[in-house]
Amino acid sequence: MALYSGQSTCTELSDLKIFDEQYPKAIYFRNVENSAANTSISYEKWAKRWSKLDGMVVKALDEEIPGRSKEAQKKFIQYKKDNPSKLMLLHFNGNARDPNFDFDAFHGEDWTYFVGTYSEGAIDPLDTVITVNDTQVFKNSDDIVIVPVNNMGELDWHKSEQVKLLSIKNESTITVERGVFSTKARSYKKNKAYLAAHVSQPAIAPGSSQALWRYNFSNTSNKDGMPERLAENLIRYLGEGGMLSLFDGVEFDVLADVRGLNHPSRKTPIDYNFDGMASKLDKNFQHQYRIGVYRFLTYLRKALGSEKLILADGNELNQQRAFGILNGIESETWPSHWDPNVEQWSSGINRHLFWKERSFSPSLNYIKIGKLPSKNGPSTVPLANLRRLRVAGALFTDSIISPAHRVKGKGVDKWPELTGQSREYKNWLGKASSEISYYSISDPAPVNYTFGKNEKNISYKGSDIHIRKTKNKALKFSLTFELTKVSDLSLEFTAIARSNLINKASFISITPNNSKPQQNMTWADDIPFAGHFYFKDIAKGKNTLTFETDAIELTLNDIKLVRGAELIYREFEEGVVIANPSRKKQKIALDKARALAPYFDKKQTQIIVPAKDALFLKKLTH
Repeated sequence: MALYSGQSTCTELSDLKIFDEQYPKAIYFRNVENSAANTSISYEKWAKRWSKLDGMVVKALDEEIPGRSKEAQKKFIQYKKDNPSKLMLLHFNGNARDPNFDFDAFHGEDWTYFVGTYSEGAIDPLDTVITVNDTQVFKNSDDIVIVPVNNMGELDWHKSEQVKLLSIKNESTITVERGVFSTKARSYKKNKAYLAAHVSQPAIAPGSSQALWRYNFSNTSNKDGMPERLAENLIRYLGEGGMLSLFDGVEFDVLADVRGLNHPSRKTPIDYNFDGMASKLDKNFQHQYRIGVYRFLTYLRKALGSEKLILADGNELNQQRAFGILNGIESETWPSHWDPNVEQWSSGINRHLFWKERSFSPSLNYIKIGKLPSKNGPSTVPLANLRRLRVAGALFTDSIISPAHRVKGKGVDKWPELTGQSREYKNWLGKASSEISYYSISDPAPVNYTFGKNEKNISYKGSDIHIRKTKNKALKFSLTFELTKVSDLSLEFTAIARSNLINKASFISITPNNSKPQQNMTWADDIPFAGHFYFKDIAKGKNTLTFETDAIELTLNDIKLVRGAELIYREFEEGVVIANPSRKKQKIALDKARALAPYFDKKQTQIIVPAKDALFLKKLTH
């Protein structure tokens, strides 16, 4: 076979192995990229190394890492041609991009800026030293936009110029490089230039100093606004005839559902409506951000149709809830990005089960299990038991596993949970023969509870509890109960939520005794969804579960509050997975858990599952 042959392959999503019913399912996550970009590594050698799993998620355009559209992209395309049944998913930054990548596809107002300042005096095209009213709105190395001000005092964004800040000389003077990114250095009348810094994230690519500019999805004033321009830019690559048309779809990294009014890099507020001043209008336009994202995804889905997968990050509250448009989500460091000890187990389970039911068909969700991020130092490899617990979470929710760190020095495709203790990855569990199941360690002890008596927005109808939002306050209420001793606790209910948001979905978070690390959530909409919550080491005496939601109305029924630890398991044709999210090891007498007997030797009398761990067992032949 010739390197990078021109053979064309047409693959329907139903042909992908990842959509068969065999478990576990696994794909590579960007581990393949550096070697793919290395021109000294042949395609044959690279493809052989990364052929074990059922596909890969890769960076193949230059929006974040310059050069990915060269050698690496060639290898990815050839790999898809040679392996049509393997998933090939584009990983694309949905929050920001290197402006060197397709800069001309966007307008000046398509980017997000901080509130800026105005010039003092006139500016000529050759001027690099500019006097402004206030240099405190800038930081060294900022990328800055200069926008002419017309006689009405309005900003003329169609004539904007991009410049690079070289230095801040004093309180009123800056030095810049003019007319960058193919924009024209212009003349500006006296006091008629507005200068604002880009909201950006630091360069990600090794050796690159170019910050990534954040999109402004709030720019929805026209039918062909920023959301549509971004979609058209991607259709050029992923659509029919595009250089990435063989790819099975795209996953949008860090594509938020909504963004804040401020940024951690500085005190200067963000100017969402790009009018050159901080005002209440910015908050109104900030609310348009969600609408802009929804418009972008809707436009892209309509253009790409049902034979392309569209996913986005979804493991945080501010991330995606475009149910019915997206095929699913990526969860990074499941269940949450900042939950290294898997305290929010229930959030991960509820979130992925909800996406499984509400996504655009076919549903595809995956969990990247890599090193754990740290706010105070380098990332760390998760403990083996927590890796196993996360893999169990994927198997309980029909999610794909994306292994992204080595275990005992072996390759990412040789995790024991993926190989079934054999030498290579295989779907050793077979088809699922049950859904997720819960087993109480001891006889479940129902707990009596009451909702807040002073909360007038709560009403009761039969077994239903109805809560409605009052005024403009967040919908918040509490459930109180007492325990005779320290215990784990499980809560179940079916929720129906009414939302005034464009995506019609609402979050419900539940926090025990103001313990943020144990705050768990679920999504809810106007179709009943059963949520399951597990809380650990709840104190003796009076306790409170605090509910919060952005729904305007919420109905909960079939509420069950039970004291005691529980194990979670799921059966497959060839084995079973048993998980213990508790902080303590748990034991089960096998004569009480007869459904699990086929997986244990007849001489064994009990099952022991260590704290925050999972067992992966093959069915025995007695």
